[in-house]
Amino acid sequence: MEVKMKTLFGWLLTFGCLIAAHAQAFGVVDYNRIINESTFVKNNLERLQALETRYRGVLQTLQENIILTNEERQELTNLLLANNLNDAQRKRVEELTQTARQRAGELQQLRQKPQPTETEKAALERFTQMEAIGREALQTLGQQLFQQLEQQVQKSRDEVEKAVREAVAAVAKEKKLTVVFNAQMVFYAENDITSEVIKRLDERK
Repeated sequence: MEVKMKTLFGWLLTFGCLIAAHAQAFGVVDYNRIINESTFVKNNLERLQALETRYRGVLQTLQENIILTNEERQELTNLLLANNLNDAQRKRVEELTQTARQRAGELQQLRQKPQPTETEKAALERFTQMEAIGREALQTLGQQLFQQLEQQVQKSRDEVEKAVREAVAAVAKEKKLTVVFNAQMVFYAENDITSEVIKRLDERK
């Protein structure tokens, strides 16, 4: 009986040592911490927010300057979406918006006239049609910009996930870890490599 107990104790001790040794090959990483604390992730998020703000600004400007020809609207849209406008381009934006505002003012006056002349009726019809076409074009552009923003969000998400996986793999390789778990899946673990992963991730440009 004593021999069996010694044998059993020895087996348990050996098994426990094996488990302890093997446990060192496992690590955990807190994905939520990475998303909330990583500068790399924050920079990606800020770029998306800046893009969304920019798109909203473009749509707002076009909404406020709706009475343009198709060519004028397209030109204004391209200028508003462009980066680092030069003086001539900024002047052209001002000219286009001034033209649109002038037409909007004329349209409002024409609508208030009780007995417009034939010339005024023609101008009223032309400006009203331009306004309707402008609203349709604005709706279409809004959908296009929304789709582009969604694509950028998905692209950024994929880039972040790929970068996180690469950072985790690099840290795990340095620490000779065979498996890294998400911290959300375990109750406790000493071998948390989250800080090292964030540091490695933030070294990216």
